Amino acid sequence: MLWKMKQRQVAWLAEEKGTIHKDWGGRLCIALAFPNRYQVGMSNLGFQSVYEDLNLFEDIVCERVFYPEPEDLDLLRQNPGNLISVESQRAVHDFHLLAFSIAYENDYCNVLEMLSLAGIPPLAERRTSMHPLVAAGGVAVFLNPEPLASFIDFFFIGEAEALLPDFWECWQHFKNESSRRRELLKSLAREIPGIYVPSLYRVSYKPDGAIDFTEPIPASGIPERVVYRRADLLRAHPCRTLITTPNTEFSNVVLVEIGRGCGRGCRFCAAGFVYRPVRFHPADAVLQVEEESGRKALRMGLVSAAVSDHPEISSICETLSKRGALISFSSLRADNIPPSIIASLQSSGHQAVAIAPEAGSERLRRVINKNITETQIYEAAKVITEGGILHLKLYFMIGLPTETQDDLEAIVEMTKGVKHHVLKSSRGKKRLGTITLSVNSFVPKAFTPFQWVPFAGVALLKERARWIQRGLHKISNVRVHFDLPKWAYVQALLARGDRRVGMFLEKVALEGRTWQQAFRDVPVNPDFWVLRERGQEEVFPWEIIDNGINRTFLWDEYQRALHGEMSSPCRPGEKCIRCGVCERSTGCCSSEETTL
Repeated sequence: MLWKMKQRQVAWLAEEKGTIHKDWGGRLCIALAFPNRYQVGMSNLGFQSVYEDLNLFEDIVCERVFYPEPEDLDLLRQNPGNLISVESQRAVHDFHLLAFSIAYENDYCNVLEMLSLAGIPPLAERRTSMHPLVAAGGVAVFLNPEPLASFIDFFFIGEAEALLPDFWECWQHFKNESSRRRELLKSLAREIPGIYVPSLYRVSYKPDGAIDFTEPIPASGIPERVVYRRADLLRAHPCRTLITTPNTEFSNVVLVEIGRGCGRGCRFCAAGFVYRPVRFHPADAVLQVEEESGRKALRMGLVSAAVSDHPEISSICETLSKRGALISFSSLRADNIPPSIIASLQSSGHQAVAIAPEAGSERLRRVINKNITETQIYEAAKVITEGGILHLKLYFMIGLPTETQDDLEAIVEMTKGVKHHVLKSSRGKKRLGTITLSVNSFVPKAFTPFQWVPFAGVALLKERARWIQRGLHKISNVRVHFDLPKWAYVQALLARGDRRVGMFLEKVALEGRTWQQAFRDVPVNPDFWVLRERGQEEVFPWEIIDNGINRTFLWDEYQRALHGEMSSPCRPGEKCIRCGVCERSTGCCSSEETTL
């Protein structure tokens, strides 16, 4: 019965600390939806931050909605319209706005199904003034929103701190005029940089299926491209865990964002490009989060794409340790592990640390611009192990551009070399160190130098995974985990596709087809988006977004990759105009922020 779902959510609330409850009277009511289960969503720092930011507006009430738990799903499918929020257990269709926070492409199907479970037509064109407007934001959609274009009324393109005040100001002019749905969407698209209304744009295709152009519909008065909005972290409170709950992976950890973006310029990494320029929260702001928590022996998780690159990381770690806080890190760069981090890991009782060589050979690391050497990786293993942390996790990718058999062999040899250094450094200790490899399939992403590259293919990736498994299976104290190439293929389709990819989503999410059945049923070959190398001048679906990065810069980086040439890191404030972001950005890289 549906009352069991309500009881479950009431039980969640009883165990939460930090939940926000507001009266609905006279307020804009927003259902903030995470298209995955409660445990996953409550571990997502961005989701929690947007929840807090929205509720800071006096006239907005924001409540959370999650993809149903397995035991509730079948019953909800039989009774659509009964998807409810956590805070008040109100039906989602009673809210004014349903806003999805989407971090991963593979959650797109859950977005469509949640719309159906809420009793809201999944296709935007079929909704009326009786339905809430449907929005989406998050890193997955501001990389490429087009696969969801038929289902979302508007997208937030960029960072919430920069977008939400303008959105709320515009919405207030229409808050009592729900019948003017179309006018509101046009106003949002015209007046707010960073709001993308896909129904106001027309896409034209060439005979070969590639995009010819995307343009606004006539007389709409909206921009040809949607500007990506960036936040000024010097003026923003750090994103941090607002609601703690035992029902999540980080049940006893307060996560805090110390920086956004990464200046290293790894060519496979979307975060290193779309979040440019790299920005950091000042140490004082990070330490204030610990002060505000009021908890002794607080465990804090410092979150950033490159934690050890923060210019004040040693000061942050030393101060937190003196205050008795326990510290953890998302991952570490092998070429930058200061003593303060090792000391923090020791005092916090860490048993394992992750580093990411990404590729086994130095040649392939030059291709991807992963500027670390084999010597630095071994030295990092030695330093970590000597610090009493005996378990290492190594991240690798397979299917990278120009990858050869020699590069696979180098993964095996590097693993043996790391094991040698771990065992040597842990000699005399009670326990032997272990090494865990996490090997993932490379998926080309939008707005990276590898956006022109095809996905390697499921069969090839399976073959390479088997080879690595055979090469390491007799080595003691080494474990290897692989992702599934078939799901990497789906991710590549959703990351690189245009609006037509929505046909596959409808088949899987709304008609219950498997992906393989959908590939057969839809009269377009998915390999067109996944396995095809793109031409230099081809128009990409995601180029409806203008994030300030020059296309010529990305192409130049791609050519440098093919020649095995590395590029210098992104250093905001040094009057660099190479990628174009700092040249065009305002308010996100002030002089204070760039003295790194």
